[in-house]
This record gives sequence, structure tokens and C-alpha cells, in this order.
Amino acid sequence: MAKTRFITGERRDIFLYSTRVENLFINEFLPDAPGDCVKVFLFGLMYAQFNQEIDSRTMALTLGMTEKDVDNAWKYWEARGLVSYIRGADEGSTEIRFIRQIEQFYGKSYEEPAGEPETEEAGADESAEEIIERITNQHLRAIFHKYQDLTGRTISRVEAGKLTDAIKEYNIEPDVLDFAIDYCAGIDKYSVDYIFKVALRWTEDGARDVSTVKQMLDRRSKRNDAYRKVFSELGFSRLPNPSDREIMDRWFDVLGCSLADVLNACKAAGGMREPNLRYVNKVIENRILEKGGVNTRTAEKARNAAQDAPVTQPAAPEEMAKVSRKVLRDYYEYIRNEEDAAHRNRVAEVTAALPSMNDIFTAEARLNSAVITMKPGPDAKEKRQQLKIRRQELEESKKELLTSSGYPEDYLERKYRCSICRDTGYTDEGRVCTCAKERAEEAYKWIQKRNQ
Repeated sequence: MAKTRFITGERRDIFLYSTRVENLFINEFLPDAPGDCVKVFLFGLMYAQFNQEIDSRTMALTLGMTEKDVDNAWKYWEARGLVSYIRGADEGSTEIRFIRQIEQFYGKSYEEPAGEPETEEAGADESAEEIIERITNQHLRAIFHKYQDLTGRTISRVEAGKLTDAIKEYNIEPDVLDFAIDYCAGIDKYSVDYIFKVALRWTEDGARDVSTVKQMLDRRSKRNDAYRKVFSELGFSRLPNPSDREIMDRWFDVLGCSLADVLNACKAAGGMREPNLRYVNKVIENRILEKGGVNTRTAEKARNAAQDAPVTQPAAPEEMAKVSRKVLRDYYEYIRNEEDAAHRNRVAEVTAALPSMNDIFTAEARLNSAVITMKPGPDAKEKRQQLKIRRQELEESKKELLTSSGYPEDYLERKYRCSICRDTGYTDEGRVCTCAKERAEEAYKWIQKRNQ
């Protein structure tokens, strides 16, 4: 059976067909364009879509314009990036190439060839950069469509450019930007600038995926609720400013207070004529110090972890720990008592192992008694000198006996953590010793363990 070949007729008259105009052109450029420029653009687009040629004189006559008007119209569209106006080497020869605006927004891979759906092997020959670019463009298309669905209008070129820059220039993850659009729409904020700032702030705070963003928002929501309850307890009708939030954040993140602790402290300011956060802050600090203090170095790490913030510089030594004066005083007494007990144990150990050490101790006791009972007189100075020499001899005998028996020569001496104040906290001049800062951190750990 013979086969029949079907052939369509050639398109001889372009005026019998339709010209496709991008909606982006209608939405973005049509409203502000001069009428003559629009006429030239559409007339030229019709010829371009069917690869037809027409000289500027014919176009001008058809549109009722001058050739200069036509040439100015093409320059207008070239300046706006819609056409490429190429002048040929031959006199009067030009080429007008239309630039598809959809490619400017979505990339050149926006429309797949008809009958060739995208498959897993579509990017087999692509470079890594091309694959990333294609995937990024796919994400952008989805984001543009979402924005248009939520706003009910076509996205503008400027808006699309800002969303594109958010991903390509500011490295905001597409999922985070997509979630930012939903989040902002939920609070009736549809400005692309607002959406961009929200997504950028999340990214700068370390949220690189939607899950982390949601966790961060949940923490902030709970914290904002705490702010509201504190202000309500104090009778404030205003919103907290940055300084207020900094003070309250310190209560929760550095001092480790619960909301109940803070609200209880707020009640102490209830009788004030003009209650304020600084008064509440003093109440909280005093209560914490009474309970044993706070180790601000440990609390600083906890705060950073709670806020997903980078670890800050270590606190200065004077900020390592804070305890009340009573706690510090009790701790100094505690370490002195510990050394007293340790010294007695060392003496008992040595006298048990070295009986001759008792004779030295007995001689030292008699020497001390002689010093105390010595009466003033012309020969008192000489006697004191003799007693001093005798004391030195006993000390040497003691050291010789210890070292010969395998003990350190200072084994029977009292040990002090600080040789300046001898673990009293005060120098001979009555000033607070420099060891107080170090002892404060030890005191904090000591009181916390004792209170358990």
C-alpha cells in the first residue's frame, strides 16, 4: 500500500498569525513606555518571531512615524535591556535582536524543549558550576511563583533581582528564603526588602536551614513572652527597648534565673513609686549572692549555646565568679581549717616515725616559753640574741632529721595558698588581697557543692 506524505503550506502572510508578548514586558515596561516606542517594539517583535526583514523606512510609513522616531524607539528599548541594536558594516544595515526577559529572571534553562521532559540524566554532561546554576534557577522559579501567589500580582523585575541576589550574592539558602516569604506573609509583610532583611538576619544568626530557623523563632517567642510577663508584673504599658532586653537576657542567660525567680523579684519592686528594671536587677543579684553567687564564665558559655551565637572572648578575671562577702569569708576560714588539720596530721605522722623529733618540739616549746617570760633588763638584748641563735639551731636540726629520713625539709611547715595574706584575704596593711578573685571562683564551686 502506498504511503501518503502530508505537508503544510508555507507561511506567506505573517499577518494571519499571532505574536507572543511576554507578560513581564506588559507588567514591567508597558506602563511607563511612550506610545510610539510601544508601537515600534510590537511591530518589530511580530517580524522577529517569523524571521522576517523590513527596512526602517517601510516601518516608519506603516506606523505613521519618521525614520528618526523609529531609530530613537530602538535606542529607548536598548537602554532598558529589551533589545540588542546591532549596526552592520554595510550602510543602512542593522539587526535588532530581542532579549527574552524571562531568561533574565529565571535563566536560559527556564523552558524545556517540547517533548523532551527533564530526566535524571539531563545534566550528565554539565559541569559542577552549571549544575549549581541550573538548580539555583529552579529554586528561584519556585520562589518567584510563591511570591506571586501570595501577593496576587506579577513579580517586578526589581523584586526578582533582589530575591536572586539574596541567594547568589548573600548566600541565603533557597529554603530559608522560601520560608521567609511565608513567615512575612503571616504578619502581613509583603515587601521584598522586608523579606530579604528577615532571611539575611536569620542567616547571619547561623540559621542555614528551615529547621534551625524554626528552633530559633521558638526560643525568641518564649523569650518575648517572658519579656511581656515581666513588664506586666511591673505595670509597664510600653514595649521593651534594646537596653531592657539586654538586662532581662542577662537574668535568664547569664545568671541562670527561671521566669518564676524573675517575677518574684519584680514583686519586690511593686511598692515603688516608679519601679524599674535596674532595681529588680539589684534584687536578683543580691538573692543570687546570698545563695552562693554565680560563675559568670560558665554562664557565658550557656548563654552562647542558648542563642546559637559564636563563643565570645573569655570573661575578664574579675568577672569569672561573684560571691557574697560572707561566702568568701567563710571559704577562707574553711581552707585555713583544712590546713590546720593537715598540719596536725603531718606532725603526728613524723613524731610517730621519728621519736627524736619530740625532743626537738619539747626544746622549741621551752624556747618559746623563755621568750615570753623574759623580763626587760640590761642583758635582755643579749639573751634575745642567744635565744634566736638557739631557735635557728633547732630549725636546722629539724630539717636535717626530716631530710635524712626521706621527708622534705619543709614538711612540718604550714602551707598557704597565698603567701601574701596567709589565706586570710587581707594583707598586713589591711587591704583586700589580690588572691580574692581566684578564691572567689573556688568559693563559688565550694558553696554550690555544699548546698547540694
